[in-house]
Amino acid sequence: MLRDLFINLTILVTFHYLFMLVFKEYFSKKEDTLLRQLCKGIASGLLSVVLMFFFIKTGQAMIDLRHIPLILTAFYGSIVQTFVATCIVIIGRLLIETNVVSFVNIFSLTMIVTASYLIAERHMNHVVKILLSITIGNLMASILFIIFVHETSFELHFTYWIFSYIAGVFNFYVIEHQTKAYQLLNLYEFQAHYDFLTGVLNKRKFDEVLSHAFSLKLKQPLHQISLLYIDIDYFKSINDQYGHHEGDIVLKEIGTTLIKNTRSSDYIGRIGGEEFAVLLPNCSVEKTWQSAERLRRKIADQPIYLQNGTSIHITVSIGCAYYPGTLTDIKQLPIIADQELYKAKQSGRNQVSFSARNRDHPT
Repeated sequence: MLRDLFINLTILVTFHYLFMLVFKEYFSKKEDTLLRQLCKGIASGLLSVVLMFFFIKTGQAMIDLRHIPLILTAFYGSIVQTFVATCIVIIGRLLIETNVVSFVNIFSLTMIVTASYLIAERHMNHVVKILLSITIGNLMASILFIIFVHETSFELHFTYWIFSYIAGVFNFYVIEHQTKAYQLLNLYEFQAHYDFLTGVLNKRKFDEVLSHAFSLKLKQPLHQISLLYIDIDYFKSINDQYGHHEGDIVLKEIGTTLIKNTRSSDYIGRIGGEEFAVLLPNCSVEKTWQSAERLRRKIADQPIYLQNGTSIHITVSIGCAYYPGTLTDIKQLPIIADQELYKAKQSGRNQVSFSARNRDHPT
């Protein structure tokens, strides 16, 4: 019996590990898409059905660990996921055998799942909740053994309870460990690619995007692309007057404004202390000008509320570069954008400088 219980435990651990590989951190996410909830529910239900086929025959009793996936589903899953998993197990049980015992089994499993779901919603220590749910499942199983097959062997019940606890707690820790590992991986990936303060791409990632765009351009020479360099006017005076913490609030607001007022296909990066860049694929000269002007006006017109309650208005200077235009080499885009930004600042700030557009639309 110990050997068979160990096989059940191995199946549980293996399947849950595979589920984590497929669903990653979404495995333990209650609020999820309906399709993913259905898939997770079906997967958990099928695991319980698989465990039924690896039942352990001991005297007239047949035992397995089918309740463990259902308990974990109730603990981690939504009500939809839990319901789907339970239905799969009910169908599987009826397909294997249909008699009074099978219906009693279905009723007991339903009670276990319901109790586990209600326990999972309680504000308690997670380990305590898992142990309590498993205990309820063990009690139900022992009662059924005694009533229907008159199995009162202390050794049988003790062994079953111990393996049930081991299976439930061990799989709980597998799921917890894998979930935290994926969350940390996502966090590290975010920190590697995004600026922690503003939420836009950091300089290294933006340079990668720019380099990738350059390589694509070489393959598609007629493709249009624009680059905006954006610098906050007199940002040093904001830090000096209000402090660096308030300056960080300004940077966050600028990042948010840029994200909200650009296309989903555009790339935004923070490339310096108070300097941002926006890469605009498939953007004509006129649309580049319109986008830059819209961003300048949005930032200038929108007050920024500091933590001390003060509201301030800030402005930005923007330099634009466009390819193909007059450029013969796409790699000159950053150079031209930087030169145009310098012109905007030298001409009084709070303006857009774009020589390619000015040539087409002389004032």
